[in-house]
Amino acid sequence: MKRYVAIACAFLFFLGITAYRYVSQLPPPEESVTALVTFLDRNSEPFAQKSFPKRSNWISLEEISPYVVQGFIATEDQHFYKHHGFDYGRIFHSLWTNAKEGNHHFGASTITQQYARNLFNNFEKTWKRKFKEAIYTIRLETHYSKDDLLEGYLNTINFGHGAYGIEDASLFYFNKHASELNLAEASLLVGIPKAPAHYSPLFYADNAKSRQQVVLTAMAAQSFIDEREKQFALAEEFKLVGSKAPEIFAYYLDGAYEELTEILAHRSFKHLTVQTTLDLQIQQHVNESIAEHIEDADLQTAVIVMEPATGHVLALNGGQSYEQSTYNRALKSRRQIGSLIKPFLYYGALEYGFTPATNFSSQPTSFLFLNNQEPYSPQNYSEQYAESLISMANALAVSDNIFAVKTHTFLGMDVLASVADRLGVSNVLELPSSALGVNTAGMMEMTEAYGVFANEGRGVKHQFITSIQTPKKTIYEASSSKMAQILEPNKTFILNEMMTGMFNPLNNNHLNATGHYLAPKLSRRYAGKTGTTATDSWMIGYNPELIATVWVGYDQNRLLKGDSSSHHIWADIMENSLSGDAWYEPTDNVFALAIDAHTGQPSKHRNSVELYFEQNNFLYKK
Repeated sequence: MKRYVAIACAFLFFLGITAYRYVSQLPPPEESVTALVTFLDRNSEPFAQKSFPKRSNWISLEEISPYVVQGFIATEDQHFYKHHGFDYGRIFHSLWTNAKEGNHHFGASTITQQYARNLFNNFEKTWKRKFKEAIYTIRLETHYSKDDLLEGYLNTINFGHGAYGIEDASLFYFNKHASELNLAEASLLVGIPKAPAHYSPLFYADNAKSRQQVVLTAMAAQSFIDEREKQFALAEEFKLVGSKAPEIFAYYLDGAYEELTEILAHRSFKHLTVQTTLDLQIQQHVNESIAEHIEDADLQTAVIVMEPATGHVLALNGGQSYEQSTYNRALKSRRQIGSLIKPFLYYGALEYGFTPATNFSSQPTSFLFLNNQEPYSPQNYSEQYAESLISMANALAVSDNIFAVKTHTFLGMDVLASVADRLGVSNVLELPSSALGVNTAGMMEMTEAYGVFANEGRGVKHQFITSIQTPKKTIYEASSSKMAQILEPNKTFILNEMMTGMFNPLNNNHLNATGHYLAPKLSRRYAGKTGTTATDSWMIGYNPELIATVWVGYDQNRLLKGDSSSHHIWADIMENSLSGDAWYEPTDNVFALAIDAHTGQPSKHRNSVELYFEQNNFLYKK
């Protein structure tokens, strides 16, 4: 048995040596982009000039305080100058710990491995990522000196608050160059990249101080400093500056960076001019509205403003404060969507012959299914029911849950999933509760889905960049071709008219129209829908010119307790950003009819609303 184990180990060792030699013969890896990039707004005015990847001030190793260098080596990679990219002792210890604890946290990354990760912007904790990282690590170690690698690493680390690289971090936190940092300042900064949000000295001083002690202890253990210097540094008091003005477009720029990476696909250029879709005035409206309506420092919000016809992203916010958190919720987070799913359901109902006047009874209902012993008993908000027939238009306006589940089960639960899939929301399961939006989705995913309604049934794909130029030529130009017709125009128009009902107080019934209190703030016609769960508050609304999506909630999924700030932020953005009052022209095969706002019966009394029907509908004739 021992003989076979020895043979297997020898074979694996030989295989590893062969692979290492092969990879080391590959050319040195290049960063995805090495350009100085000038970003232009939608009016072709420059608004930012950045290096790519994100680093504003690259400095040489000689310009960095030796305390910084010593601190990172002591805490991150004690054998940096001895290994060839991998610390095998730490790797085996990490594998043993992960196996024992049953997790996949990996750990044991050397400075070279971390630098490879920084260059290629991939921080997923997967084995595939670790394998690619290993390949890049070998290539970096083969073609660059240790000092070159250390310099690159120190210039690409994320220090939080939008500061990438030691020079930016030093200027941001202490308003001094990296060469001027003393031991106390350097050790504080060295501790931040471990978890920038958790060890921010601006927001979590105790955490940062605790991490600083870990850094200084490691430096003392490696004989970079003595115990007296360690204690002196721990006792030193200093004033944090943290005064770099946050860019109002910082979250938007994250999206543009991401799209730029996808477009260039690892090609390298020295200078680029990138034409973006950013509208600085609308972005300013977004930021001002967030500042006005979000008072809780822990509450987060995200906003996307898009042009439906083109998919141009005109403004974007990924959180309450970029200084506090660079995590871009508009692009990265997935949240439960709640009643935002209902327009998908009711469009499917229109395809199956429903009309705005189709009615079901709104009353407490338990749904029994053959394959489920437990009945499904959804409830309306505040357990309020009409106890009578209501129309589909009224059910949408007041967001009646019983009507939604009845429609869902009547049509067959595959219909909602099919419509959602057409709109680009693909994880809707064939469950009774899917009619109430128990699935999660990303903000951009939902913006594009609602963008199909706003674009009269045509597909929408978001865009941050319309063209990229070098000093000599245009290397990229976004396609201007029309997107495919995903939804039928007549039914899309009818749904858009129904979705104006949330702002109409005439629809107040057993439940109020979900946006009736916004009506005094609105000077134009909009279609819209709210989505509310215990932890999420959404608002999406649009007209032909603009669509805005707003989400409010806590990162930790704390209860919201009826927060409606997302609705007010949305209203402010739309009203301040639009100059015209465009609305959709009726399609050729629809006609208007006055119906009772609650029951859907033909009516001309003061409680009637005008809605649209298809000409071929056999129940309602023009």
